[in-house]
Amino acid sequence: MPTEVREALKPASTSLLTIFLVMAALYFGREVFVPLALAALLSFLLVPLSARLERWGLPRAFASLLVVFLSLAAVATLGWVMLGQVYNLAIELPQYEQNINQKIDALHLHSAGRLSNTLAMLSNEMRQLRGGTPPPTAVPLIPDPPRRRTRAKTTAPETTSDSNKVQLSAPSDQPVTVRIEEPEESVVNLANRTLTPLIHPVTTTFVVVIFLGFMLIGREDLRDRCIRLAGRGRMQVTTSTIEDAGRRVGRYLRMQLVVNITLGGVAGLLLWALGVPNPLLWALLIALLRFVPYIGILMASAGPVLLAIAVSPHWGTFLWTAFTLLVLEFVTGNIAEPLLYGSSTGLSPIAVLIAAIFWTLLWGLPGLLLSTPLTVCLVVIGRQVPRLQFLEVLLGDENALPPSERLYQRLLASNTHEARALLETQLATQPREAVFDSVVVPALTMLEESRHADELTNSRAEELLQSIEEIVEEIVSRAPMPPSPVTHASSRFIACIPARDFADEIACELASHILTPASIVRAFPAESSASDIFEALDIVRADVICVVGVPPSSLRHIRLRCRQVRARFPDAIVFACVLSEQCDLPNIRSRIPTEDAQHVVCSLAKLNEYLSSLLNPPLLPAEPSVAPAKEAAEVQDESPDPLAEVQHIDAIDESNEDVFQRLTADLARAFEAPIALTTAADGERLFWEAHCGLPDEALFNSDNARLSRNCACLTSSEPLLVIPDTAEDSRTAQDPFFLERGIRFYAGTPLKSHDGSIIGALCVLDTRPRQITDKQKELLIWIAEAVTTAIELQNAEPEPAEPAPALQSET
Repeated sequence: MPTEVREALKPASTSLLTIFLVMAALYFGREVFVPLALAALLSFLLVPLSARLERWGLPRAFASLLVVFLSLAAVATLGWVMLGQVYNLAIELPQYEQNINQKIDALHLHSAGRLSNTLAMLSNEMRQLRGGTPPPTAVPLIPDPPRRRTRAKTTAPETTSDSNKVQLSAPSDQPVTVRIEEPEESVVNLANRTLTPLIHPVTTTFVVVIFLGFMLIGREDLRDRCIRLAGRGRMQVTTSTIEDAGRRVGRYLRMQLVVNITLGGVAGLLLWALGVPNPLLWALLIALLRFVPYIGILMASAGPVLLAIAVSPHWGTFLWTAFTLLVLEFVTGNIAEPLLYGSSTGLSPIAVLIAAIFWTLLWGLPGLLLSTPLTVCLVVIGRQVPRLQFLEVLLGDENALPPSERLYQRLLASNTHEARALLETQLATQPREAVFDSVVVPALTMLEESRHADELTNSRAEELLQSIEEIVEEIVSRAPMPPSPVTHASSRFIACIPARDFADEIACELASHILTPASIVRAFPAESSASDIFEALDIVRADVICVVGVPPSSLRHIRLRCRQVRARFPDAIVFACVLSEQCDLPNIRSRIPTEDAQHVVCSLAKLNEYLSSLLNPPLLPAEPSVAPAKEAAEVQDESPDPLAEVQHIDAIDESNEDVFQRLTADLARAFEAPIALTTAADGERLFWEAHCGLPDEALFNSDNARLSRNCACLTSSEPLLVIPDTAEDSRTAQDPFFLERGIRFYAGTPLKSHDGSIIGALCVLDTRPRQITDKQKELLIWIAEAVTTAIELQNAEPEPAEPAPALQSET
């Protein structure tokens, strides 16, 4: 075997060996693991009660022991009540003997012999039809005539010994009565036969109670030991795993207890109304045995159903009892439990069945009782530990594949029916642009990646693209989008140009399906040349031109096409639409300059949102009257210089630049904005410390230094400044950078030290008018405080490299 193959098989063989050893340990150590698991299960249920007693002032040990004692008392009381009910049922059962005999006679069980004769006759006829010889005719047996019994004479010599004399008597036709008498059983044997079967359950119960008490008293210590075993470096993952497992299992057990008690009470009342004896007994059995998956409800229902046969001479009580229990279980299992449990367990239905079989084979009936909680813990561990993620995939309730991958797989399998059904299901619950962005566009991206990796031939890829086009067209034609309430935008003309190939053309058609209600949209085919597109645009005079492409290799073609369009139509609004589910908008914005495209978007929803903001600006808050351009410039010049408020402070060290860069990028993603920047002051020099969404050469542009000065100026007088539309605000309407870069939105906050001095600013910019939420405002202020703290710590410490990890972990 080659070395590469052996190296590849080593992890798989190690995993299989580990699984085998774990299963062997669970099986052979079940005498210890079963009580331990039962105690852990009960602790999940009783910890809230113990914690409540502790909050009332009781010591932990006393509260835990009190909870255990109350639980044992409740179990003993419940057992005493059930024993009394069973005793009453045993006394009353003989009076139903006549009804039971009538039911047996009504079933005609004596006709089974005739049925066997009919089956034998049919078997003989089939044998003859197949050409076999007929069976021999049965000849009745004639009994032999009775013989006359004669006493045979013996010729043996007589013995003279009296001890050997045998008295011969004539045989008798009367039956002989035989009675077998056993010796009386000793007390030791009786005790051994009676108590031996009870030793194991009593011992297991005692061990469970001991474990339960220790778990309730030392739960904090057990948690700490689990964290120590998992490793201190994985404290966050271990803590999250323990909390998630405890929350899911505890909520599942509490909800199941409530459901079972409610179901048992309702069933007991209905059985009492139907006339079934001892309804309290059956209510308790249903509430208890239903904790056992699958077979518990069958075991609990067998008693009242069989008893209903005996209590009435008719079959009506039996049928109504069976129907009542069936309806109650159906309503509980399909309506009540899904509403109450929700996703508390996180298990798929097939996983519950597999877990029940697996744990029953390992541990028997206790394993069946523990199957669901134990499997929940395994799924939680698989969710938190990457190497055990297969547990969540196999047993979890989440779909194994996201909708986009399922759509792509159905297309690869040429199963257009399921692909169409999948899209229709998604469109029934989500907006059209959301479905296109999250399902269709990722499927197009995967198809393009496979084609560029030579996993699909061009003909096969074109076939799949045609299938996507046909499915989308069929669904859109059957469910047209309602007309837009905006009527004055109908004169807008939007052109969608594919960046290069057929996949980009389909993306343009998707864009046309979501933009049609607001404007007139024309999608050009991929085979159209640049001259043909430009001639058509010269005729229609498009207001907006969108260049649309699908990764992985569309960015270069989008940038080239945008440059061609902008050179031919300098007054048009050009959009660069790079459709990708995992798009880095600031990165793309920095690679496509505003000279080529004023706006960059990464989804159809954002394209529609940007166009709505530009073509139909929202109503913005009232602002002071805008001064003329010259007056506005004078206002800006007369405004206080932010450098006067900036204290002398050293610049941010280069070792921290990556931290601030990540903070700035996270801020841009949180705002879904293309540009964000952080400015800082160093004496008389004002410069950018971190930016995203702008090209690197912008750092050396004097106009951009002007922007940095303006950002600090705008934010110097207010803790948070938001300008929804910079074109309508006197402070930014004539700013050269805003005009050249097409900036229409500004949100900024100053970087203030603890003594109140301004040391910089944090800004978010966008190319469209917009509003932001209160949560985004809080995030902007929080990041500004984090940056300010990092700067001050760096200036206070002699070695500036140490604060960076602390800030990074906090971020």
